[in-house]
Amino acid sequence: MAVLIRGDSNMIVMPLSYSASAIARSFEVIEEITIAEKRFLIIFDKKTPRASIVKAELEDVGGEPRHVAVAMLELNNQKDIGDNVVSVERFWEDASVLQVEDVCVDKRYQELGFATQLYETLVLKCGVVLISDNTQYEGGKALWQKVARSSKALSVFILDTDAGKFFPYDGTKAIYDGISIPEEKIWSVHPDHDRVGVVLIAEDKRKIETLISAN
Repeated sequence: MAVLIRGDSNMIVMPLSYSASAIARSFEVIEEITIAEKRFLIIFDKKTPRASIVKAELEDVGGEPRHVAVAMLELNNQKDIGDNVVSVERFWEDASVLQVEDVCVDKRYQELGFATQLYETLVLKCGVVLISDNTQYEGGKALWQKVARSSKALSVFILDTDAGKFFPYDGTKAIYDGISIPEEKIWSVHPDHDRVGVVLIAEDKRKIETLISAN
């Protein structure tokens, strides 16, 4: 998964904008948030799949009123991820499993936590289980560490997709808090591929706490 800060990749170019009709046609507005006294819409296209945070107020873009995107998330759906991932946990059968392909945040808004907000909203509002890509740029690594360390909504786990087991690979499932698991056990930082089978999983913390308390 790449967090696209300038120089990382050319896959997404910011800023992008959407007409109101395009949002109504292709997206579901899953949440409205206010940050720094400005309103934003979090929108989700389940079919593609993709998600964005856009300014709620329309702005003039090339002579047309449009919603300007400040953050974007490109995803792969369950059928493209691979059976060795989605078959690991039986409860994933009733959840949407999506793999994070790319995250892009407008550099003017990178300190406002929009990428984390996208992760949390998709998991909590849409019942999604998020899985990282197999290759981590430095921006992606930092984002997953931030989510693991500071998110009050998500629990993060480490999955070896080759073995079909969660760390520590003894039948248990350890929560990663950003520092609790040795870094050399996790990251396959581009262009290295030693840990290419290892991915990170973000799930609803409330669900995990319910499962723990039931045991």
